[in-house]
Amino acid sequence: MLANKERLHPGMRCKISSENGAAVTRDRQDTSPVLHALPLGTLVVCAQVEADESGNARVRISSPAGWMDARDLEPAAELPAHGLDYETFRQRHTTVAAGDYYGLDFPFSIAMFDTFGAAFLTEAFRAAGTIAADNAVTEIVELKSLGKFGASENAFLEVRYARSEPELSEKLFVKFPPPAEREEYKFGLSRMAHGEIAMHKFSREQPLPVPVARYYFGEYSSHTTNYILITDRIPFGVDPIEPAHLKGWDHLIPALEDHYAVLARSLAALAADHRTGALGYGVEALFPYARSARDFATGADVEERVDRLIDFVSRVAPQLFVDHVRDPQFLARWREDLLFGLANKDAVIAYLHSDPDYVGMCHPNLNPDNAWFWREADGKLHAGLLDWGGAGQMSFAQALSGMLMMVDPERHLAIKNMVLNAFIDEFAARGAGALDFDELHLQYKASLYSTALGMIVGMIIDLMPQFSEADYATMENRFDQRLMDSGLYAAVVWIDDMLREAGDTLSPGGASRIILERIAST
Repeated sequence: MLANKERLHPGMRCKISSENGAAVTRDRQDTSPVLHALPLGTLVVCAQVEADESGNARVRISSPAGWMDARDLEPAAELPAHGLDYETFRQRHTTVAAGDYYGLDFPFSIAMFDTFGAAFLTEAFRAAGTIAADNAVTEIVELKSLGKFGASENAFLEVRYARSEPELSEKLFVKFPPPAEREEYKFGLSRMAHGEIAMHKFSREQPLPVPVARYYFGEYSSHTTNYILITDRIPFGVDPIEPAHLKGWDHLIPALEDHYAVLARSLAALAADHRTGALGYGVEALFPYARSARDFATGADVEERVDRLIDFVSRVAPQLFVDHVRDPQFLARWREDLLFGLANKDAVIAYLHSDPDYVGMCHPNLNPDNAWFWREADGKLHAGLLDWGGAGQMSFAQALSGMLMMVDPERHLAIKNMVLNAFIDEFAARGAGALDFDELHLQYKASLYSTALGMIVGMIIDLMPQFSEADYATMENRFDQRLMDSGLYAAVVWIDDMLREAGDTLSPGGASRIILERIAST
């Protein structure tokens, strides 16, 4: 009776194979209360396999959380490759192709948008259910580029309709991939596009526990990786909504701790509703387990890049960072940890996604700049979530490291601990179960090599020579106006945060070594 136990393992994707579906019970025994009835073909993820009192194999699944009979499961089909290789991307990314969701050709740049016009928007909005079949977009009044360098090309869009409908706005926001001429940069971000479009489309079909910008239309082509997203426009700075916040500029946010607390609770609410089944039974089919795991490449010259980073913080501009960058012993340990952590990050990523209890639906980059905030009459702070690029099932630790990537340095460690506790508390309060702080903290620390430190070593260090060593020598601290104006201020904040993590009681390197020891002992 335990044959299935031998072939099922935590993290394994399965599907319901019983013609009559499968009952998900609260406890391991099949006589315990039934929580869910899953239909034939539902995809689930195995979290634990045990025998019940009769010796039958019972499987605990991660979502909707509960236990079921192993005989009702069979392995799911292997997932197809995600994204394109670079050469295929180069051949396709400038071409127009039908989207995966509605089968429509679509523009993927501001320049292309004008050639598609109001007729395209009419067809698109009808297909998405945004406007009625007898309504139409009659005019594009304005398409105004926001002109900001970032992970996408963004614009404000204003339109007119043949007639008004409830909650139908004329002032919209449209998002495209980075410009085609920035080919390598566009390719590096191409794997994140599907999650954003899928999440916004999902928000139209399934109520979410967090506010999101109202979805008007989105399309993604797996053939090219191009996309378009059109949503309602958030009126930043119009009472009661706060002005938009900048990534890394936490020193300008009043009540900063409140903002991170509400973001942590929002992330936990999404993860918890996925765990309990409140997001429905189709999440695994749309957002496969661990498909959104983060991993930023550092290139082949890792040691040289690490040495450049250490030289920058210790010799070129130590006054911009926490004091212990002047300690040779700390620098030696940090160098050793960086090389160890980056060399072993693939094993750590696999470990982070081997326990389904610490994996779920997440926003991967929930900084204050990727949300809008407002206070109700009682003074309570609320948040809506934006910029869902890369959304999907991923390690909670990686998602939290994305949230905490550029916290005000002097408050970074305290806010980090507060955020982890707030996440754990909200997750439990929504009935999703208990997470252990020490385990989540360990995973968070080790995850930094595949998120923040991977990007700092692989990309950010190349940006720092924007100023000469002589220029840096004249900067008193990170608030130098030249840094603020150049965009490098946020990079300095990010590096400083990671230096503080390295100087903490448990360092990222120490956490990675603990995980590698666990892997070796199994």
